[in-house]
Amino acid sequence: MLTNRDKQYLRAVFLLQGSTHPVGPKSLAVKMGVSKVCAFQKMRRLETMGYGEYHLRKGLKLNDLGVLLIKEDIKNHHILEKFFQNTLKMTSREACDQSNHIGPFVSEKLINNIVNIIGEKTNCACGHCLETPKNYSELEHCHWLRRSI
Repeated sequence: MLTNRDKQYLRAVFLLQGSTHPVGPKSLAVKMGVSKVCAFQKMRRLETMGYGEYHLRKGLKLNDLGVLLIKEDIKNHHILEKFFQNTLKMTSREACDQSNHIGPFVSEKLINNIVNIIGEKTNCACGHCLETPKNYSELEHCHWLRRSI
C-alpha cells in the first residue's frame, strides 16, 4: 500500500528530474533530509510497487505510472485548494495548507463532485488546477509540489 510518505519520496524524485533520468540515493537523501541508506530502501520499495525502475549505481527513474500519480496528486490538491478559496473564502495559503492536510484522504468521487461545483476551467494561483500540467517544466513550478516534500 502506498503511504503518504511514499508519495513525498515520489514527488522528491520527480523534482530531481527523475522522470527523465535516474536519481541517485545521495541526491534523494539530501532532498528528503534522510540517510542515503533510507533513501535507497525507499527507492527499492517504490520500484517494487511499480512506480519506477532502479538502475544499479545510477538510481531510480520514474515510469509513466509514477509520473501519473504525481500529476493526479497535484491536480487533486489544486481542486481542493480552489474549492476552499471559492466556497470558504480562505486565502490561497490557508487553502493550500488545508488541502495538504486532507488531500491524501479524499476519494476520487468527492474530487469529481467538487469539480462539478467549481467548474471545468478553474485555475489556482500557480495556474495548475483542473488543467493538469503535461510535462516537468510546467510541474516544477507548482507551489504545492515544492512545499509538499
